[in-house]
Amino acid sequence: MNRYSYTCLDKEGQKLQGVIDAESDESARIKLMEQGLKILRVDLLSSENELDSMKSEPLEIEDFTGEQLSDFGKAAWSEESEFVNLLPKVPQPEIDGIPLSASLLTLAEETNSRRLSRIFQNIANDLEQGLTPKDSFDRHLNSIPHHLESLILAGAQTNHLESIIEDYIESQRYLRQSNHKILISLFYSGVLISVSFLLFYFLMVTVVANFKSVFEGFGTELPRLTVLAIHISDVLSEYGLQMLGWFLLISILSWFSFDLLRLQSVRRRLINKIPIFGGILSNTSNAQFCRMLATMTEARINLPDAIELSAKTTKDPNLIAGCQLLNNRSKAGLSLSEASSGISQFSKNFVHIFRWQDRPDIFIDSLRASSNIFQAKANMKTGSLVFALQPIILAGILIIVTFPIGAIYLPLIKLLNDLT
Repeated sequence: MNRYSYTCLDKEGQKLQGVIDAESDESARIKLMEQGLKILRVDLLSSENELDSMKSEPLEIEDFTGEQLSDFGKAAWSEESEFVNLLPKVPQPEIDGIPLSASLLTLAEETNSRRLSRIFQNIANDLEQGLTPKDSFDRHLNSIPHHLESLILAGAQTNHLESIIEDYIESQRYLRQSNHKILISLFYSGVLISVSFLLFYFLMVTVVANFKSVFEGFGTELPRLTVLAIHISDVLSEYGLQMLGWFLLISILSWFSFDLLRLQSVRRRLINKIPIFGGILSNTSNAQFCRMLATMTEARINLPDAIELSAKTTKDPNLIAGCQLLNNRSKAGLSLSEASSGISQFSKNFVHIFRWQDRPDIFIDSLRASSNIFQAKANMKTGSLVFALQPIILAGILIIVTFPIGAIYLPLIKLLNDLT
């Protein structure tokens, strides 16, 4: 059992500090959330000095009773949408004091697509010129991806567009940072691997092939390593380019065959199983999903719609397919915990986020805490990727370079030994 120091806000906004016993950081946060506290900070106490410096007594955990997810307007799993049909017709609505146009301009600056950026800028300009959100959305939103359109409409109609856009921008920023780090690592590794194989091909086809006739004139038995190198040199000289072409063709066909057969989720699930690299992708997607689901649940968006939209914002085919299956099972009467168990698209750590489904306040805070945990795991694995690739690539380069060189020098050494 570990001890953690905490800083929280109670329902009246008063700051509370103290020490709590828990098995893990996540367990400590869940215990605090059970009391309806808003967590500001939780730190592991690693020494007795730190423990003595905390003057508050350990927190006594009380039973927490709160509203159910079914209290969010209609029943949680009602097939009818909770979205209103018409947007509020106000010239320039403000969200927490921030004009809607400012939120959309921020979204325009953060998006990577020039087309989407131009659309959001046009909507912001319309609002600043006095056009109603409904009229502006009708003019422009049909040109953006469906899930993003639904996200904006849901936020506008529930008066939580600013918080939804903020979390959407934050999740996309984390995704870009993660992808950027992965691409840099893979580009660096890919360049080294490509150069190494070109050097290997040159040594085998040019150098080893030229020494072949010399070795045959020795009139002595060649080492096994040299014989193997000569065979590889013959194969590469005759079929090297064809083998490279077939390898690229098969790789491309294998990749796009998943798209033709609509098995993108299977492809992503296979990628997620790659050590370190797959963990980065899956944890980043899980962090995005938890962040968006917490925001949309807090905005009281119909839960099936919130789950579907949260999954689509991650652009993870595996997670999207899993959430669609989750919704289908839940509409059949199962709870989120029951419906999520046994879904192959979900990892064991991901299924645990639904344990507090019947306590919305805890459920929302738990989702945000889970988002931070998943993102921290992704960041750690991203750092591990760089350190793991370097020794592997260096070892591979060493083998690729020393193999043909060793195969050339071994017969010369053997010949000198025979002569002496």
